[in-house]
Amino acid sequence: MNPSMHEDALHDDVIDAALGERYYMNDKETERQFADEITEIIRRFIVRRFQEGRRPALRDAHAGDSGCVRAIFRVDSNISTELRHGVFATPGREFNAWIRFSNGNSEVLSPRLPDARGMAVKLMGVDGPKLLDDERETQDFVMANNPSFFVDDLLRYRNSLVKFHSGGYLRQFLAIPKLRWREIVRAFRVNGTWIINPLYCQYWSMTPYRLGINAERIAIKFSASPRIGKRPGVGSWIGTFLDPHFSLKENMQHVLSSREMGFDFFVQRYVDDRTPIENTLIEWEESVSPPIHVAKIIIPVQDLSSAARSQLCENLSFNPWHCLPEHRPLGAVNRVRKTIYHEMSRYRHGLNLIPLHEPVPDEVD
Repeated sequence: MNPSMHEDALHDDVIDAALGERYYMNDKETERQFADEITEIIRRFIVRRFQEGRRPALRDAHAGDSGCVRAIFRVDSNISTELRHGVFATPGREFNAWIRFSNGNSEVLSPRLPDARGMAVKLMGVDGPKLLDDERETQDFVMANNPSFFVDDLLRYRNSLVKFHSGGYLRQFLAIPKLRWREIVRAFRVNGTWIINPLYCQYWSMTPYRLGINAERIAIKFSASPRIGKRPGVGSWIGTFLDPHFSLKENMQHVLSSREMGFDFFVQRYVDDRTPIENTLIEWEESVSPPIHVAKIIIPVQDLSSAARSQLCENLSFNPWHCLPEHRPLGAVNRVRKTIYHEMSRYRHGLNLIPLHEPVPDEVD
């Protein structure tokens, strides 16, 4: 790679072609137009819901939280030298963090309904320049409980959102015909899961990211796997799910009131066309790219049921682009996310008359 290509790859508004990025339809302006159109569809949805009296203004996706927890993100002391970039640069380093667990839908649904599930991690006290300047010392890792995204085409994504945000849970299914059969299968897989406790799920980045900024930089995906030992049996699972007072947040609280929980944090490396950058429908199979352990997430005993905790959780803003250059998001889906997440967070906070707030490590909820 020649020096000029290397310098361009360091800027967040230039694709990293050496790592496999391509503009949608090979045209930067077309991609930007779709990003603006998708953002406007979502903006209209948020304002319509707000004008209907459903307040505060909620996120357009992952609207319902199932609990926020304090955590510690601890980099492995023996992390491989080639992976020591960004927040992984110093073996053994610890970051205080907030984690928001959520349901994936744009509506706040019953926890008994099938849905996607999210885990958004915000590290605090992260020094260095960021790709977005609305938060100065944070690093976000945004994940869902499926290893791949449900669509890889911005046109079909835009058209499906028009139906998806037309109102109501049942109407969301009208968005399905706007997708192709592989995307339909993936949409059902992503949005059709039942869980009894967010602490028992595995979560994936779904989309790829860069690791490093020098000539040896690589493309990765990341994931978080729960450290729970033996999982609940079928009988226990059904009993919990059928409890008349079933609540994902209360189930988390029940666990965290008496014992520490945690996750193992892994990265997968890009290999070849079996681990594509722009096709987010394709899972990076572990047999092709084995997960590499890089950190642990420790969730100590705590009380997450207070009103102050709920308010803090609602006001946090997560964005894959809240990151060091060493962790730059890759691919068209992530590039569109940059516009959507940034603009919708500002818009939502504006409707709620609440200023954007960057949490700090010693903040008390």
